[in-house]
Amino acid sequence: MTRSPNMPNLIIIGAQKSASTFMQNAVAEHPDVFIPKGEEAYFEDPDYDQKSASYLSGRFDGRNEKILGIKRPNYIGKPEVPARIVRDLPDAKIIAVLRNPVDRAIAAYFHQIRYGTMPLLPLDEGMSKLVENDGVIPGYARSKEILEFGLYYKYLSQYEHFSSSGRQLVFLHEDISKEPEECIRKSYEFLGVDVSYSPQNLQGRPMAAVYNPLRLKVLAARNPLMFTYNDDRTRLHSRKMNYLEYGLAGALTVADRYVLSRFLRNNKPQLDPTIRKKMVNYFLEDIRKLEKLIDRDLSAWMG
Repeated sequence: MTRSPNMPNLIIIGAQKSASTFMQNAVAEHPDVFIPKGEEAYFEDPDYDQKSASYLSGRFDGRNEKILGIKRPNYIGKPEVPARIVRDLPDAKIIAVLRNPVDRAIAAYFHQIRYGTMPLLPLDEGMSKLVENDGVIPGYARSKEILEFGLYYKYLSQYEHFSSSGRQLVFLHEDISKEPEECIRKSYEFLGVDVSYSPQNLQGRPMAAVYNPLRLKVLAARNPLMFTYNDDRTRLHSRKMNYLEYGLAGALTVADRYVLSRFLRNNKPQLDPTIRKKMVNYFLEDIRKLEKLIDRDLSAWMG
């Protein structure tokens, strides 16, 4: 790839469902930092071969902040990505936020059901199928992400170029939950910007998760109106709706937000202990290697 000016020098790489959006928003609030809203899939297949470096640098046209960043949680989980980032942005800094991989998988499971990339199965049944079928539910290509994206060592170790040079910072989800201000201060220090700046975003929270099956069905019914999918349903894109479609999607949203959410219980299902143990075992070797890689005690993830 031909180097272009104004390329990003910060990448927030995830992990998925681990407060990376909170990190993005809080860091981006700093006056010396610019991170476009949303995610940037540039380094993934098929985007990398379809877009030029000028596309990526173009996202920062007219920007003169000290730190120019992008965020993409999937950069932990996509095998083609780390080598491309090492090659094309060797002087960038990396921030990662990691979450107990079992809890992250559960959050991702319901997120995918909501957006139509997983079937609406009870939690225990769905997780059993994933563990027993090497992380895949046939006919749902994105189902592989649910477990695969929790193999943090497998992917984070491929960013060794950055960790060995002191240009990688790793937080745990627990760190941000307990001490968000301190985590943001460390991020500012890591990026070399004024640590005295106090962001207003610290009370921000991600979109509320939905667990109730009826609510999930209603929200999933909006998907064909609001999104288009690629052939294997691994990507979705917002689509332009006509007035009728817009009205139907709005009606479903209103029904969920103002009726169903008030009258239907939305308790987070508890994973059967036997199935949870199987999931812990699935991640166990990776967790043990990750402990050494990031020099953190992760014993709480192994129970």
